[in-house]
Amino acid sequence: MKIGRFNIGLKVAALMAALIVTLSIGAFAMATSIGSANTSGKNVQTPSYTGSIKIAQNSNLSEDQEAKALQKLAKITPEQAKSAALTKVNGTVVKVSLEDENGYLVYSVEVKTSSGINDVKVDAGNGKVLHIDKGAEREKESTGGNEEKEPGKELEKGESRGSVDNDTINEEVQQGGEN
Repeated sequence: MKIGRFNIGLKVAALMAALIVTLSIGAFAMATSIGSANTSGKNVQTPSYTGSIKIAQNSNLSEDQEAKALQKLAKITPEQAKSAALTKVNGTVVKVSLEDENGYLVYSVEVKTSSGINDVKVDAGNGKVLHIDKGAEREKESTGGNEEKEPGKELEKGESRGSVDNDTINEEVQQGGEN
């Protein structure tokens, strides 16, 4: 059998065809698994956890309107969320915010400890602590698990320094501020 300028045997041609088919199937399978990992179109955050109050996505609301709507859904107060967070993490509460995390209503309670800031996720429906992001975990998330960008280097479009949590902050209670 002759392919171009090369004379190859029938067995070699069959082997090359089999290799091409195998690679094509593998590439298709990989593309399918990546595509189906997030088919909902939502920005799913990790770690994922389930809260007791499911939130319907409504992008037509302003930030203030969304904050008011979420506040009406919360079954516990920011003070109760603080108390729940402090039962799991010793420190001083710096900020409390009501957020939509993966479609569930949670309070994000930032607690300053001797080892850094911990972000404690508290279910806004029942007051249970759902997750604690320790300071080291938050730093790794903010850099995407990669090395820190050089301090003077400009950020590329879509990049940010600091917290990864891009959810709308609906209510903030600063320590020493409104209570």
